[in-house]
Amino acid sequence: MLTLLLAIHNHQPDGNFGHVFENAYEDCYRPVLDALLDSPHVRCSLHHTGALLEWIERERPAYFEKMRTLVGRGQVELLGGGFYEPMLAVLPERDALGQIAMMSDYLERHFGVRPEGMWLAERVWEPALAKTIADAGLRFTLLDDGHFRSAGIDGKLRGYYVTEKSGRPLAIFPIDMKLRQAIPFSPADKTITTLVDVGAEVSGDSVVTYGDDGEKFGVWPQTKEWVWEKGWLREFFEQLRQRNDVTTGHFGTVLRAQPPSGRVYLPTASYEEMGEWALPAAAQPRYLAVRRSLESRGELEAARPFVRGGIWQAFLAKYPEANFMHKRMIAVSAKLERAEVAAGKKLEHERHELYRAQCNCCYWHGLFGGLYLNYLRDAVYRHLIEVEIACDKVLATSNPSIEVADLDADFQPEIALCTSEASVLIKPDLGGAIYSFDYRPKRFNLLNVLSRHHEGYHERLRQAAQKHASSGDAPQSIHDLQSVKSAGLEELLIQDRHLRLGFVDHFLSPAVSIDELVRCQYQERGDFVEQRYEVVATTKTSTSVQADLRRRAQIAGRFATVDKRIALEGAALRARYSIAVEGDEPLAVAFAPEITLTLLAGTAGDRYYRIAGQSLGELDRFLISRGEIDRADIELANEWDRFVVGVRAEGASLIRYGLETASQSEAGFERTYQGSVLLPIWRHLVLRPGQPTEVQVAVEVREL
Repeated sequence: MLTLLLAIHNHQPDGNFGHVFENAYEDCYRPVLDALLDSPHVRCSLHHTGALLEWIERERPAYFEKMRTLVGRGQVELLGGGFYEPMLAVLPERDALGQIAMMSDYLERHFGVRPEGMWLAERVWEPALAKTIADAGLRFTLLDDGHFRSAGIDGKLRGYYVTEKSGRPLAIFPIDMKLRQAIPFSPADKTITTLVDVGAEVSGDSVVTYGDDGEKFGVWPQTKEWVWEKGWLREFFEQLRQRNDVTTGHFGTVLRAQPPSGRVYLPTASYEEMGEWALPAAAQPRYLAVRRSLESRGELEAARPFVRGGIWQAFLAKYPEANFMHKRMIAVSAKLERAEVAAGKKLEHERHELYRAQCNCCYWHGLFGGLYLNYLRDAVYRHLIEVEIACDKVLATSNPSIEVADLDADFQPEIALCTSEASVLIKPDLGGAIYSFDYRPKRFNLLNVLSRHHEGYHERLRQAAQKHASSGDAPQSIHDLQSVKSAGLEELLIQDRHLRLGFVDHFLSPAVSIDELVRCQYQERGDFVEQRYEVVATTKTSTSVQADLRRRAQIAGRFATVDKRIALEGAALRARYSIAVEGDEPLAVAFAPEITLTLLAGTAGDRYYRIAGQSLGELDRFLISRGEIDRADIELANEWDRFVVGVRAEGASLIRYGLETASQSEAGFERTYQGSVLLPIWRHLVLRPGQPTEVQVAVEVREL
């Protein structure tokens, strides 16, 4: 007898739009549950992540009643995991255990059962997780068969295998790749044939595991018609009913009834595609070329275990913005732990907010992964700011405050300036720029901006921009789709020279144009962008905090010293510059300290530019618009969150343009507004030896 262990993983990230939850529920989650209710012969295991469970509990409570029915009649086994689908491997141990316990408690409270095993987010495995998961009271997880092949394990995989860390055992069920590729993309009868063939590879009774995203059953492109209108899932369930040599079961039952098939120690790994996405963009074509070469010679299958990509943590090196966010989360976790010790109790609301900020999706990017989605990053920052404010109250942290410490784990000091209304994080080694600017009353990070990074798939985007991929009777897997969701995306394939931060110090030609800036075709005449500034001093008064920075470097071949003071008072941020050139002759140059701000929407009617005494046309009001105004005095209004950001620089004009990225998703290639680049520019600044030139940029936030 062949036993199929069928695991369905349903997930929506924290911060996703309500209509996305609703559409996925109607197109996928609800009909799958209804199909199970109508097919009592099919046993399966279900996993829902915490943000989705909370939405369903609040918006579609009838779904929980159906789940209770399925659990009660022994048809559905519930899988646990980290509640908000965190990447367990990069969490502090206390948070990993807390997230798993939160899910187990939730399932027991709502459905009367505690899970025996768990779904591991993105199947990102590290050997140390065996102990973490076992210490959380769980006995098993599911990993791809590719994890086993990466360990050099050949032959047939069956049942489950046991691993351990520090003597703490954990069972691992290998997910069969052939089934993952077939369900639901092959016709139902062919899928059954694949299942039987996989089972036939093992002598006697066998256990085969399938586990993958539930969104394949109606959310992924073209699958709604295929799975529901053409009836794939019900046909698959019916064919399972008709077989007398195939049954379905539960992981916990197999674990209790059968011994392990062997002992394994698996390397750090995830599914195959994740390894490709984690590689640097320049390495991805080489990786794919090696695979194609092996495949053309018929050698890929034999070599597959040894042809591996990167590991998940590489995203934190590939995208500095992800690293900033991750290290901010780590710091907030430590602060919360201190606050709970001080309070003598667990701070439930704050801990839930922290856990929400640990949802893995916005820390990485591939075909999945939401790093490019500004609203997912925004959700993370809102949760973190909420926790920080609460912890400051518990710890009686005095504001204003200054902290100088290695905040992003690179052995370099960063500077945190904080008032009751705002906080900024400064990187002296990265041009003395700021990489976070929180308006605390609204829990809003105005520097939540992703730069335009080069991606390994950009050449495919150029090709796909010419025509949309076609499909046959059956839907294509999203790994094969290359549709383009909006015209002109190929024009966005520009790699930024530097991260889009606050107060990036450009020395430019006086004639520099907006188009040159947008396309990164300008000449940088100074040596200050992303270069090390010395920390001269930090100062605190009763109402303000400031950091004094300095760099001596060249401007147009002449040595000069830039003194840069970043001061925060209330929610008013100011950068004061004193520029002293060396030599005997004056030096004419343009100076433009760039700041990129985001209100999250480039073409929304409730987020727009406004200029005192000037009427902007409808398109010029959009934050995606570009242009130059003679006087650097502009406001970015946010009616959605009810605040205004004013940017002013006396004696300067102001260049503005929208920053958009082109990225891939499961639905195809798409554009995303990341922020609005603002450059107060003194086009005809004359630097005279012995006479320091002083300029200032002010960014002030206030309630609307």
